[in-house]
Amino acid sequence: MSAERSPARRRLSMGEREMAVGYALLLPGLLGLAIFVVYPVISGVSLAFQSQYLLEPEKNRWVGFQNFVRFLTQEPKLGLYIGNTVRWVLGSVVGRVTLGMILALLLNRDMPFRGVYRALALIPWVMPGVVSAIIWQWIYNANWGIFNHILKVLGLIRENITWLADRKFIWPAILLVSIWHGYPFSYAFILAGLQVIPHDLYEAALIDGASRWASFRYITLPMLRPVLFVLLLLQTVWNANEFTAIWMLTKGGPADYTMTLAPLVYQTSFIFYRVGYGASIAVLLSAVVMTFAVIYIRTVRSEV
Repeated sequence: MSAERSPARRRLSMGEREMAVGYALLLPGLLGLAIFVVYPVISGVSLAFQSQYLLEPEKNRWVGFQNFVRFLTQEPKLGLYIGNTVRWVLGSVVGRVTLGMILALLLNRDMPFRGVYRALALIPWVMPGVVSAIIWQWIYNANWGIFNHILKVLGLIRENITWLADRKFIWPAILLVSIWHGYPFSYAFILAGLQVIPHDLYEAALIDGASRWASFRYITLPMLRPVLFVLLLLQTVWNANEFTAIWMLTKGGPADYTMTLAPLVYQTSFIFYRVGYGASIAVLLSAVVMTFAVIYIRTVRSEV
């Protein structure tokens, strides 16, 4: 009796082999994404539905939507936190994009040492946020800060100003830090967009007698619309989640006068140790930002 022959294996085609290699190459990246992104997000959302107090771990329990309801209905400073967040985002985004636009327009012109000026304009951006905040703390120092010294030399003030404690000056002071540290990204983004606008359009406008303002309004801005669309979205999302500048400069003070939602999450979770309640604030902030992003994209997409 002859032995049964085993069925011949089907050889993979070239396309199937390439697909298998592609999936094998993707696997490390997908694994890292699952470990460092997906798992933390799921854990954070899960914490938002629990009563997690680190000093009393034996009392940890599942509370459903209780943390969300508590924050939205029982938080006495909810209006202040939301107002501060809106003020921070609007001030930072408008300031960064406006200053970035001005510098990009200036440094897009032909001038001596243009490359040097372009590089110097990026210095605040490459500086770590913590280092930037510490430097501005020194600049704003009420006793020996250089900002007060310069204003005194110019005769604009007589007495030192506590820039990071006086409610009349604290918001302009911290927004100046935000704008200074974040404008280079807007500048680089807009400058890249300006360099792809055909110069022939400006020459034709000049021949037709168009002023610089008319060229900017009817040529530059329309051609930059896709760039500004992405830039405004990125700046809004980043500033809504900004933590470093506010925490390093004021820690949300005085008396929560500059507290926004992002530092509030940190304070609630790691200063007051109420991790579940802090996670619920983080989830709400993320939901609001994502909702804004979706509405913004759908609204602007048809115009770009």
